[in-house]
Amino acid sequence: MNFEICERFMSVSGEAPFAGDPVYIIRFSGCNLDCSYCDTPYREEINEILTFDELSSIIFSQIKDYPNLKILFTGGEPLLKKRASGIYELIKLYPDVVFIIETNGSQKIDFGADNAVFVCDIKTPSSLAGDSFDENNINLLQRKDCIKFVAAGEDLPWILEKIKNIRNKNKNVRIYFSPQWGKINLQEIVDFILSNRLDASISIQIHKIIWQADKRGV
Repeated sequence: MNFEICERFMSVSGEAPFAGDPVYIIRFSGCNLDCSYCDTPYREEINEILTFDELSSIIFSQIKDYPNLKILFTGGEPLLKKRASGIYELIKLYPDVVFIIETNGSQKIDFGADNAVFVCDIKTPSSLAGDSFDENNINLLQRKDCIKFVAAGEDLPWILEKIKNIRNKNKNVRIYFSPQWGKINLQEIVDFILSNRLDASISIQIHKIIWQADKRGV
């Protein structure tokens, strides 16, 4: 199996649930959505093609001298192009390493390894991809996984109803709100969470604070 790679680099996790933790980020090429607020306009770029063994060797070289380094798979959409099975095989090779898989939830999440953490970004109406999430995934997510809403102010009523539906099916998965950059202020999100007594948290994209919002490779 070959993996089409957009970019890879060392950084810190920008968002929940491991915000601030050191990570090695592997960004796979390609996405099945075209969200209005996407901050990765270069997601279709293919800058490397790596075999399974080559990617495994890269992961090993990063983790062997860096205790507790996490590996973050993102995109685009990492679970596309039949590469999900290859990603899951990679995760099995390193059971003591935490792998974070950022996904838009449109693909079935059917891998339950203890060291795999899914961060599922449910698209809101303002994304123009609000009907893309596979609702069957709600029951498959575990306590270690999380759901994220990247919200604009206009999305909040829709998100409230969506959270009610999620909690009817899954009371354990963690839920986070992340602001669409420049489309909602943080106080509005906090007020919304508290006034509706939601079992949810706020997540801020700290990499956009540390570096410029549109800077690559961070």
